[in-house]
Amino acid sequence: MTELIQLTHVDHAAQLPHGEPAGCCAPVQTTAPFSVTINPEARVNVARTANRVAALTTGDWHTIDFPIVNTGYVTGQLVIEGDPVPGVELDLPAHHLTGEPRQEGQVRVRFDVPTVVDVTLNFRALGSLGGLALHSSLHLILRSVPA
Repeated sequence: MTELIQLTHVDHAAQLPHGEPAGCCAPVQTTAPFSVTINPEARVNVARTANRVAALTTGDWHTIDFPIVNTGYVTGQLVIEGDPVPGVELDLPAHHLTGEPRQEGQVRVRFDVPTVVDVTLNFRALGSLGGLALHSSLHLILRSVPA
């Protein structure tokens, strides 16, 4: 005799207060220019949003905030690395992952002269490489104008 089993899907993401997690392709709902998602294996996925970084004035430090969605409740360090860019200073602090489902992160940038640059940022959790392919890297186009 064959038994029929009915499976029920529970959408846990819909119950979370921070909106949809970034997953492989879709960013979270945010006003930030990008979002970071960390899965249970500590793989990092960086996704662009529809928001862009406005033109920044030269000589001043500017903060770029972004959400960190921790779908795996991973604890440890999230490190951001970037190659030097002439005329640009980057402040890329390590972020301590507390295991909370959502945290806020930030990077800071300062320009010496008016310019347009492509800044490549690489994100690593727990000292390991990021997600599959280059999902843990982001090219951020930044523009500065005279103060």
